[in-house]
Amino acid sequence: MSLTKTFLQSIVFSLVNISLNFGFKIYLAKIISKEDLAIYFTAIDIFSLALLVLVGFRSSMVVSYSKTKDDLKILNLFRYFLIATMLLSWAFIIPYIKHKVGVDINYWYLVSLILAMGTYTYLTNQLAMYRLYKNINQIIFLEPIFVISWFAIAYYLAHTNDIKSLFISGIMSSISLSIYIYIKKRNSIKEPTFSLVPLNPQMKSFLKNSIISTIEFASGMFILYLAVIFIIKYFSHNELGDFQVVVKPIFMYLITLFVFPIFRFILPELSFLVAKKDILKILQIKKWIYIFSGFVSFIFVVVSLNYSKEIVATLFPQQYQHSYLMLTHLSFFFIFIMLNAYQIAFIKASGEFFKALLIRVSGVAGFLIAFFTIRYFSDNIISIIIALASSYTVMFAFSFIVENQILKKLKG
Repeated sequence: MSLTKTFLQSIVFSLVNISLNFGFKIYLAKIISKEDLAIYFTAIDIFSLALLVLVGFRSSMVVSYSKTKDDLKILNLFRYFLIATMLLSWAFIIPYIKHKVGVDINYWYLVSLILAMGTYTYLTNQLAMYRLYKNINQIIFLEPIFVISWFAIAYYLAHTNDIKSLFISGIMSSISLSIYIYIKKRNSIKEPTFSLVPLNPQMKSFLKNSIISTIEFASGMFILYLAVIFIIKYFSHNELGDFQVVVKPIFMYLITLFVFPIFRFILPELSFLVAKKDILKILQIKKWIYIFSGFVSFIFVVVSLNYSKEIVATLFPQQYQHSYLMLTHLSFFFIFIMLNAYQIAFIKASGEFFKALLIRVSGVAGFLIAFFTIRYFSDNIISIIIALASSYTVMFAFSFIVENQILKKLKG
């Protein structure tokens, strides 16, 4: 199957995933108390943040494996960090969730959840490293189905209470997906044996890149949360509601559909091609991404200009009606978000993880400079959107320079 077809299939599966997850949350809101839902999703968010350190490993694993093919050392080093992360979560995060957040559930449910989520993260990172694109798409499609199915079993067949049903669903869906991944890959790829890994220069580079990549990923997410922090500080709760309830979720759905697949599929392929120095195929992928990004962004702009007001009015209560203006302004800059994702993927595929981090830092600086410059002349909420847009534009410009420098080296 071609990379283009796999990429487009991922968008379709991601759309199914988003629709099922969103529909399931709406259904849960009708049958489970608001407090139980809030506590459960807060616990999931805290565990996800704890495992965030492992996200940075994915890009580094992909690049290191393309260069060295030494999956035994790479996976064993990753295992050490995974085990350490889960033990630290067990020691510090689980007691916090249990006693501070106030999760009224047996201690072992929380332990099982962090172990299940950690195992699932370990195996999904392998799918990226081995470039098993078909399996990645299958997991995107199956994830909400397993979550919904296990909840139905726990809630309707086993008649467990609300909060237990949610945790059973989270635990068993992660375990089921992990088993599915293991069965799918074991025929072609065997699990490396557990062993000590000597830190040779290649493995030291892998660890360094993993840490840098983790900070880089966190920096990219920080830009979005910086917008939330500034709205809280400088604007009203009404405008915060517009951003949190309408703009940010729609923005994240678009990123899930059109940006995340670049890191899932394009980055592993680019790392493989960079290792082979296959410039022709790299340029073909770049051309396709630019055309596709232009098409998606054009559709987003047209829909936003002509229908965003009606869409917001249809989907959300009247008090959110003015949020369409933020969406409309943001639509003009979405192309830079997609193109910058490709550029960052290429830069990391080339092993330039520190430059990718510097680009993210420049985005944070771009946000701050743009926001305070605009605020000097106007205190309109659109200043937040322009600051976000400026951040991604700055990163695109910086990435464009670095990308061309790397291409020249590869051609040389």
